[in-house]
Amino acid sequence: MNAATAELERALACIHAGQLPQAEALCLQVLRREAQNFNALQLLGHIALQAGNYPAAAERLRAALAIRPGSAAVQSNLAVALLALHRPLEALHCCEAALRLNPQFPEALCNRGHALCALDRHAEGLASYESTLKLVPHFYDARAGHAKALLSLKRYPQALLSCDSALGINPHSVDAWCLRGSVLLKSKRPEDALAAFDRALSLAPDSPEALNNRGTALRDLRRPAEALETYARALERRPAFAEAWCNAANIALDAGHYAEALARCDRALGIRPDFLEALNIRGTALRLLKRFDEAAATYQKILAVSPSYGQADSHLLAARANLGDWSEREQQASRIIARVERGESASAPHAFLWICDSPAQQLQCAQMYSDEQFPADAPLWRGEVYRHERLRIAYLSADFTDHPVAHLIAGVLERHDRTRFETVGVSLQRDPAPGPMHARMQKAFDHFEEVSEYGDREVATMLREREIDIAIDLTLHTRGGRLGILACRPAPLQINFLGFAGTAGARYVDYLIGDGVTVPESHERFFSERIIRMPHSFMPNDDAQPIADGSPRRRDVGLPETGCVFCSFNNIYKLNPLMFDIWMRILRETPGSVLWLRGGDGAVTGNLIAEAQRRGVDAARLVFAPRIEAMDVHLARYRAADLFLDTVPYGAHATARDALWAGLPVLTCVGSSFAARVAASLLTALGMPELVTSTLEEYASRAVALAHSPEALAELRAKLAHQRALRPVFDTDLYRRHLESAYLSLSSRQRRGEAPAALSVPPIR
Repeated sequence: MNAATAELERALACIHAGQLPQAEALCLQVLRREAQNFNALQLLGHIALQAGNYPAAAERLRAALAIRPGSAAVQSNLAVALLALHRPLEALHCCEAALRLNPQFPEALCNRGHALCALDRHAEGLASYESTLKLVPHFYDARAGHAKALLSLKRYPQALLSCDSALGINPHSVDAWCLRGSVLLKSKRPEDALAAFDRALSLAPDSPEALNNRGTALRDLRRPAEALETYARALERRPAFAEAWCNAANIALDAGHYAEALARCDRALGIRPDFLEALNIRGTALRLLKRFDEAAATYQKILAVSPSYGQADSHLLAARANLGDWSEREQQASRIIARVERGESASAPHAFLWICDSPAQQLQCAQMYSDEQFPADAPLWRGEVYRHERLRIAYLSADFTDHPVAHLIAGVLERHDRTRFETVGVSLQRDPAPGPMHARMQKAFDHFEEVSEYGDREVATMLREREIDIAIDLTLHTRGGRLGILACRPAPLQINFLGFAGTAGARYVDYLIGDGVTVPESHERFFSERIIRMPHSFMPNDDAQPIADGSPRRRDVGLPETGCVFCSFNNIYKLNPLMFDIWMRILRETPGSVLWLRGGDGAVTGNLIAEAQRRGVDAARLVFAPRIEAMDVHLARYRAADLFLDTVPYGAHATARDALWAGLPVLTCVGSSFAARVAASLLTALGMPELVTSTLEEYASRAVALAHSPEALAELRAKLAHQRALRPVFDTDLYRRHLESAYLSLSSRQRRGEAPAALSVPPIR
């Protein structure tokens, strides 16, 4: 045995004894005499891997391969170093090279799985792990990788079984306990996940990974202060822990501290500039800060790295839409729709309402989203029949504040028949600056509960303990919604109402309140719920809502004294190139007319003016209305306009109601989905079908014809004033009685043991 061989054997013994510095010194001693000693370089690479010095490991292993390219073991070890350096494609190439040399090499097969999963090719990674486990059934790394791949593929029950198998191999593995907790989190079992993370911490109290994961469980349990403290402990132990900074950003986001969330994301990105999750949260914070241009740039960075990352394409479309920036809009919308058709969760349901007008595709989008985000939990209500003297109704909402939902329903809630109904308001989101509307909503209920600091199952348990007969979700898939509460089935009957103009896509939501226009019988198949059809419009109204006296002078609101004023105060994101083409055509064919739009920042007005000029319309013909806080004053200024122009595919809802309530006729084009049919519902119930068109060509022609006939417009305004007083659309008390009639019918049916079925509420004369 020569001296080099003896020294390398001693180095191996040192490695086995955990004496890495001594082993490294022996290998370097060999290399000083034999610079091209393959075994010394291989061992040095192995030592660097164990020490976590991945750049050195990669350098030394590449040097070994330069001497002996045909070493499968070195190729496999180099893959480990490259994976740690976040270079998965190079790692995959190394694994493939190793497997060409030895197709039955378990370590290379396992590392190949790691590389494929790092490249988001989870199904291929899973197959690689399964090949490994056929060769070595008790290979811990392969079993743990198998569980991670199943987790990424959203196959949670199988992932949990695989985690348990990994723990059977190594019950003291901190990583395996953390992985089990992560699977439980995705399975919406945060209490069990917290127990798994605590078990990991009992094995390694200072583990940054376990602390970080524990914080996430606490966040899901609505314990933000504890979560933030746990993330802080993780960051004390590892200040450059990008994931913990990212998760701490989520806590700030939840609390409405968007600037703080942004700062924490930037800390994470300072550590890992290509960290997609941090970029995604950063984009959300920027959108909520209404810094839409920066948000768009952030989502573009994500898509440049991963074109199908989560809902980044949809978020980019939303950011641009809020700027009136329609660059690549049609291509983006087509990509998102195609991904939904392929079964990918490419958009949240609310955004999809204005991306796509197909009710079938909206159902598919909502079903995927609900299945992923709010899977059905173990039901709290088990079929018990309640016999309360008063029917117990719970209204769940994140919008019991100065919000359109609150303005629409306040009067109905205040007038509930307290001899027959006991009402509970469940506020899902604390109002950071409670105003008069929040105070009014609190008084409208028999009981009012702030539940923002309680987990979904805790809230559901509270509803079950109160023996709520009917739980009504007024927020659903809009911001602040917590459908996870209804996923626990706390009540015998659960209803989707008002806040979200589409289907929940969840089996545990029994009914949706609509009407014959928003949901014709032929459309029922596009809803996961059974339909309650109100006799007039589904939309409640508050007939006590004041309007400031008088009509403002046009010059006082920035309008020209003469000419037809077309108005559309819809949110900017509801505008789109097709709609704008029609509007600009209407302006071109109506000399002297202007279009009065909701105001925005300089970027919004600049973009919309540029779009008008591209269509041959002078910038002066767009007038932008500033926001007015006082609702009565805002409503009064509608009187300065001549005709409200609705949008498709997401039309005016509360905005259409506001215009009609103020006496301004609304022209709409009915679309296919609920969201595209709300103005048509209101106009039909008002007995004004002449303002409901079925094509955009008809819509444009009707608008131009009306603008050229001041007499016809005056007749419409007079008819609206007459119908508003005569028809039941704005009769709050009549609406309340119809709604209560529906509740009583549904409850009687449920108490008889009958399954949910569509209901047409009989009109009360």
